[in-house]
Amino acid sequence: MLKNQRTISKKISLEGIGLHTGVHVKMTFMPAPAGSGFVFERNDLDGNPRIKAEIDNVIDISRGTTIGDKEVKIYTVEHVLSALAGLEIDNCIIRLNNVEPPVIDGGSKPFVDALLKAGIVEQDSPKEYLKIEKTLIFHNEEKGIDLVIVPSDEFRITYMVDYKNPALGTQYTSMYSLEEEYVTEFAAARTFCFLSEVEYLKEQGLIKGGSLDNAVVIVDREIDSSEFERLRDLFGVKAKAILGKTGILDDRKLRFYNEPVRHKVVDLIGDLALLGMPIKGHILAARAGHEAHVEIVRKMRKIYETQQLTKKYQEKESASYVFDISAISKFLPHRYPFLLVDRILELVPNERVTGIKNVTINEQFFQGHFPDHPIMPGVLIVEAMGQVGGVLLLNTVPEPEKHLLFFTGLNNVKWRRAVIPGDQLYIRIELIYFRRGVCKMKGTAYVGDELAASAEMQAVVRER
Repeated sequence: MLKNQRTISKKISLEGIGLHTGVHVKMTFMPAPAGSGFVFERNDLDGNPRIKAEIDNVIDISRGTTIGDKEVKIYTVEHVLSALAGLEIDNCIIRLNNVEPPVIDGGSKPFVDALLKAGIVEQDSPKEYLKIEKTLIFHNEEKGIDLVIVPSDEFRITYMVDYKNPALGTQYTSMYSLEEEYVTEFAAARTFCFLSEVEYLKEQGLIKGGSLDNAVVIVDREIDSSEFERLRDLFGVKAKAILGKTGILDDRKLRFYNEPVRHKVVDLIGDLALLGMPIKGHILAARAGHEAHVEIVRKMRKIYETQQLTKKYQEKESASYVFDISAISKFLPHRYPFLLVDRILELVPNERVTGIKNVTINEQFFQGHFPDHPIMPGVLIVEAMGQVGGVLLLNTVPEPEKHLLFFTGLNNVKWRRAVIPGDQLYIRIELIYFRRGVCKMKGTAYVGDELAASAEMQAVVRER
């Protein structure tokens, strides 16, 4: 069933201190127009600068997810974004008078409650989803991290954590319905950390707003009775005994038997909101965190950009290629006899592209190169690589069909194999850099598994 975008009906505010900075902050949720997404505003800075909560603006993931640009920075956005995404809100302005949202109780529930109190309203524009059609994988062998997204018609999460600590150990949870489960089963789960980690951070003057009222502290080392006074002062604990039988500092009661892993789901949903739209797919995560969350969102963003380009230029979608010759002709200016790309097989915007050129005896250049021994000219192989590279730059400029790609330099050009009638050139281009209309690419062309040519290409993008 088609769903419309949603925002809140009126503004609503909360106050508190930031988890990491310890600053006092007032945060106000405000309605936003359809298509605007989640936008943070700093009204304590000149000009009330705004920054969109999107993956390209992530600048740090060391102690939470931080977004920023030249004008503004916002620390620890994941709990706020999780509340918005968990309630299936699409558009909202989040106004702050300081650098970090309030932590409140360490979960997303206070934000959920405020948003529900403000009221949620539908907008005229339909929701846009990213449907996962191929399995995506993030794997870190050293840290034992795995995060996989598989195709599914519904948004689902299965999450597992595995720590060598009796108070935590191995925990897992699943969420099958965002609408039915997020508010009651996940939003209240608080952030958690280990005693050894939080001691270090506090002694370094970090997590200035952290306390046992907004985080679950898991004891991961032996505590001598002589340390009680120091730990009571460090964490502001008033009770005489700070460690009981649960393995949780101050014997604080958990809200769920597996509260830590449920909070991981809260964080994940918040980080996924950086994509800018909900997804349809089943996420399976093991020992993951902000690093893995952000990297998988980057992968999904490239998939989305490819899908947008395909919708724009390709009339008939195909699972085996991205663009056919009809689509290619819409954005490359080349025509017979100089259009040397027949199909684009793969496109990862700002990263790589692969295409093919079918070489037949009917090619015009074979009439003179050479009549009795037809060989594709090496310069035309390089030209084919350049044309494939032009496709890679489609989303770097508005209206790419109104721009041209001009070669400015070639380096390390090598030809390894003659290309003859009947061959199929498989061309792969990788983007090395692109800045201010100037790019550098590395290209390789294969016939089967044999390298036919390679080159480093410099080019500029200019209006026609």
